Amino acid sequence: MKTTARMAWVLGMLLATSAGAQPGPVILELGPLQPTPAPTPRDADKLRLVSTVTVQNNAEGESVVSFEVSDVADEGDDRIRPIAIKTYALTEEGIKEAPAAARPLGRRIVEMIRDVEREMLRYAEIAGPPKERKPITE
Repeated sequence: MKTTARMAWVLGMLLATSAGAQPGPVILELGPLQPTPAPTPRDADKLRLVSTVTVQNNAEGESVVSFEVSDVADEGDDRIRPIAIKTYALTEEGIKEAPAAARPLGRRIVEMIRDVEREMLRYAEIAGPPKERKPITE
């Protein structure tokens, strides 16, 4: 009798809990997915420019001249989209490893940068050289 009562109690609990549960969502099969096509690209002009030039010098004479070249798409209406970017380093070692046709051009660029540096230093003397820092006192 106890077993029958326990079974009736368990069955009642199952019915009570399942009666309170909400039905699952209705799912409709729509077939295979058709991906959204990519938008048609706008008409654009492809441009290449030097976007950054960096010169790193130290007192021992080591120098690194690097520059970044960017390819961009000019879509008009002040809309410019980057396409590709590459950075080049003109160090002594970098010039030696460059393709043979690029080596003389790399050396010439470094010479021209040195000329620009001389002009910049002359400009700094005329415009006002850097001011020395005051010594830190405790």
